Amino acid sequence: MRTFILYFLAAFLTTSAIAQSTVGELLDKGAKKLAKEDYLAMMPMRVQYQWPNRQGEGDLVFRADGSLSGSEHHYSSRSESPATGTHVLEDDGKWCMKKHMPVWNSRTDQCWHNYKLGDDYYGALSDDKGARAIKVKSISRVQ
Repeated sequence: MRTFILYFLAAFLTTSAIAQSTVGELLDKGAKKLAKEDYLAMMPMRVQYQWPNRQGEGDLVFRADGSLSGSEHHYSSRSESPATGTHVLEDDGKWCMKKHMPVWNSRTDQCWHNYKLGDDYYGALSDDKGARAIKVKSISRVQ
């Protein structure tokens, strides 16, 4: 179970191809760091992602009131858990979220810095130029 929880700690944003760059590489290519206003303009927002370890995926909706809900799916166990929680946007664009997956009795608490390059979005656990940035599968506004 501890290993399973660690997978969740590393699993928020990625694509099926696990496209990776560093924050510095993205900025050099012209990426823009998302600010609080950017997120709020997209909410309610649906984010779909594959876990970095490629062992599962998530589909979450984030709302301007600070709530999040959706589901997480673990491939090998063929199990799915609802995911609920909260998220907070800081003025500098740092996006922190706390999720609870009751089926697996697990919780995550992570903060991300997100970047947009063209039509693609990337997330990194730090805004340091050497930090690994992971591509998001899909972000869309919920109507």
